Amino acid sequence: MKEVRIRAAIPADAQAIARVHVEAWRESYRALMPEHVIEALSVDRNTGMWAAILAVGNASIVHVVERLGIAADGAELVGFGSARDARGPDLGTCGEITAIYLLDSVKRRGIGRMLLKGLLGALAERGHRSAGLWALVENHGTRRFYEALGGRPGAPRLVTDGPADMHEIAYIWDDLSGFARPL
Repeated sequence: MKEVRIRAAIPADAQAIARVHVEAWRESYRALMPEHVIEALSVDRNTGMWAAILAVGNASIVHVVERLGIAADGAELVGFGSARDARGPDLGTCGEITAIYLLDSVKRRGIGRMLLKGLLGALAERGHRSAGLWALVENHGTRRFYEALGGRPGAPRLVTDGPADMHEIAYIWDDLSGFARPL
């Protein structure tokens, strides 16, 4: 595989992040979500969402994964992840991983591990002692990935305010000190 680079996202990345977001959902969730949810995904709508997130600046941490030497400009965005202060008390953590997506073509090469560790490290550098995320209960491969990286299963929840009910489970990292980069 060509070399990859993980870097902080910039506002100009919004459309590429949206493209990966939609494509990764279609690749990863087709068997886990109703077809109408998958078909309703929109790069245009997600571009607006990611443009707004990136415009806020430091509210969220957003990292992108680029595969180098592919596109005309030398890099192709193939993944991304985001983190921030916890959006609510349900996780029982002060930080939250809000998204982590890779295209199938780059999975199982250690890139997801680097991306997640980088996000947890960035949260630690912002002073967060703990972090968590939500995963679909039926997404067994992703759950094994989080457990292999030290996440412990937490409380389940049922999300009913979207286009489909989602049964999710929390994954918690109680101590982020091991992810912080030394100064």
